[in-house]
Amino acid sequence: MQQSPLVLVIAALFAGMTALLVIGSVVSGSPVAFLAALPLGATAYFMYYHGSGKLLERVYRREARRRRMDSQQRQRGGFGAGPRARGDPRTRAEREARFGGSRNWTRGTSSRYDPRDRAPPPSSGPTRAEARSVLGVDPTAEQATIKRAYRERVKDVHPDRGGDEAEFKAVTAAYERLSD
Repeated sequence: MQQSPLVLVIAALFAGMTALLVIGSVVSGSPVAFLAALPLGATAYFMYYHGSGKLLERVYRREARRRRMDSQQRQRGGFGAGPRARGDPRTRAEREARFGGSRNWTRGTSSRYDPRDRAPPPSSGPTRAEARSVLGVDPTAEQATIKRAYRERVKDVHPDRGGDEAEFKAVTAAYERLSD
């Protein structure tokens, strides 16, 4: 780190005054001189610490350690939590969307359960179950049936034919979800 000669000289002067006051207090036996030497000694120490560049080095080390801890915190998921397994439902709503309400799926399985029905990330559109209900198709519908249902629904909801734009976007998102 960079040293400051002027600050180091001033720190040496304060250290010299501190030494003279301590020696004077020992010789005279007066605690007043010793009490006056304490702030001068502290000032000399901090000026030396700053002038030698050790203070700046310590600040840089602390900042680097904080950045390192922040990046580790972001990788772990925040607040010390470990990474989540992909596909695990995170909230009650996601569990209900994935497993069909409050039914306990550990006792038995249903032929209607599709592992792809788990809740998607918030910005990626409807679930497969929601998409099927928007298009009005069965869970066992083939791609040709889904495409036919999409074309029929688009005729009704397209904005150029007097339909609602939000509903058109919902139908399009549902078709995109089912055509994955």
